[in-house]
Parts: sequence; structure tokens; C-alpha cells
Amino acid sequence: MSPPILVDRREQAEQELAREIADLVRGRRRLVLGLATGDTPSGVYRELARMRRDEALDFGRVVTFNLDEFLGLPPDHPRAFERWTEERVFEPLGIPRENRHVPGVDAAHATVPERCAAYELAIREAGGIDLLLLGIGRNGHVAFNEPGSSREARTREVELHPWTREDAATAFGGLASVPERAVTMGVATILAAKRLRVLAFGARKASIVRRALEGPVGPEVPASFLRGHRDLRVWLDREAAAELGTGRRTVRS
Repeated sequence: MSPPILVDRREQAEQELAREIADLVRGRRRLVLGLATGDTPSGVYRELARMRRDEALDFGRVVTFNLDEFLGLPPDHPRAFERWTEERVFEPLGIPRENRHVPGVDAAHATVPERCAAYELAIREAGGIDLLLLGIGRNGHVAFNEPGSSREARTREVELHPWTREDAATAFGGLASVPERAVTMGVATILAAKRLRVLAFGARKASIVRRALEGPVGPEVPASFLRGHRDLRVWLDREAAAELGTGRRTVRS
């Protein structure tokens, strides 16, 4: 993998990644994006929305696939990732409704495994994901691939790690309200994307960033599997990079 890119301010990483996406949008007949949710990628989406507003960037030919979703929440639930993406990505960017894809969590018309298989099929029929945005959880998860996840895993139902649920507790108004299960793209699904772009910010990510980028590769830290990807780029602020070896950094001023 290329050395991680170290930035003084997270806005530098967000703007650089947004420019890469914008260039792909302008240069291709169709672009397929994989979307992470939460605070980590939110600045990228804000910058893309600004480009749409100020630079007439047209997302009408962009197709999106969300990484994951809590199981059992209706799409309009305040904490559902589908609603989060609707408010912060789909509508601000003008993604056509027929181009938006979220992992199948509505089991009313099919079983969850059937909907997971349909999600994998939809990704293949779209030609695969061109660029996928990722964060790293503090236990090393990517999407909801928790510790113990196999490199060969595909989109599936998973049990959430206690740390993952703890991190979501404030947003849900308490741990008891956080779902225990979710649907996620698998590690193999993620690694099949043509470009992987990873963001990690803040001191609380420093230890897991070191393990993911410099420790053993394996299921104990699922993010470590990303290191085998042919086109991986990782942006870190100084706090998140604090425990890395100094010889493994590319500094952007």
C-alpha cells in the first residue's frame, strides 16, 4: 500500500477526496460510489454538495451503494443510515432515486439472506464499485465487519460488537435502544471495489490505525485486510497518525 497521507486539518483530506470524486463524476459516463455514513465522511459529502451548488457538478449519472444498515429499523427512523444518507448525500447531491441502493433490511418481502444476495447481484450488475469511502471503527471494523470477520465474507447479517453499540448509544438515546444486529457489505465485497479511500481522524483512532496499517493482517482487525488492495489511499490527521512509524508517512502541508 502507499504510505498514509498525513494532514494538519481534516478539511484538507475531505477536500482532496471530494476533488477526486468530482473529477471522476465529470470524466465518466457513469460512476458507482460506495458510501460510508457517520461523522468521518460527512465533510466529503458537504464539499461535494458545495461543488454541485457552486460549480454545477452533476450527479445525475452517479449510482450509489451504502456500506451497511442497522437491522430492524424502518427507512425513515431518525437513526437509520438510509435516512442519514437521504439527508446528507442523496438529496444534497441530487442522486436519482432509482440509482440509490441500501443493503436489504426490509424482510417483509424476502428473507434477509435473499436480500443480501440481491444486493451483491445489484453491485455486479452495476459493473462493480468504482470508488468506496471507508472509516475505521475503534475496534478495527470496516463497515460492520466486526473483529472475527473473514476476508471472504460478502453482504450478510451480522451481530454488532459491544463497542460498536456503545459508540452509537448517545445517538440512540441509550444503549438499550441500539440494534444488536445489522446488514453489511462483506470484506470481500469491499475489496472488490476498484478504489478504496479511507479516512481516520482524532486521537481515539491512533491505536487502531497503527494496528490496521502496521500490525498483523487478519480477522482480529478487519481493517488490516485493506492493505492488500491494489488502489488504497488513507488520509489521517496528526492525532490519528500519532502511533505510526515516522518513516511511513506522506505529509501534505
